[in-house]
Amino acid sequence: MKKLFNISSVLMCLVLISSCSTGSLKGTWQYDGGIYNGRTQKASDEFQMQRTYAANTYEAFMLEGNNPPELYNSGIYEIKGDSVLITSTFSSRPSQNTDVTIAYKFIVDQDKLTINGVLPNGMIVEEYWKKIK
Repeated sequence: MKKLFNISSVLMCLVLISSCSTGSLKGTWQYDGGIYNGRTQKASDEFQMQRTYAANTYEAFMLEGNNPPELYNSGIYEIKGDSVLITSTFSSRPSQNTDVTIAYKFIVDQDKLTINGVLPNGMIVEEYWKKIK
């Protein structure tokens, strides 16, 4: 009985680890809110922000009404363990973060992505994204 309990415990841990991991970012993710310097921010009802991650690049789009998607940011990324290094190479708006690599911790839990880190200006960021494709 004790051996069966130990095997069951190990299997349960494996299921939890596999369902909540630092897996692939590939796909399209939609912004679902965040916390910035301790202040909660909900996703907008007026527009959507989406990021599409490919092999080692990403593109971020804003979708508003019937307007065509607007590319507002793109760049490259690299996964290292539980961290993702993101380097923005294009921003449609002036940004101090263009060509700067920012390290974020990230967790993929089924169709949920959480990233958190500290921006170069000192802002503490935790963002929530949901996978849509």
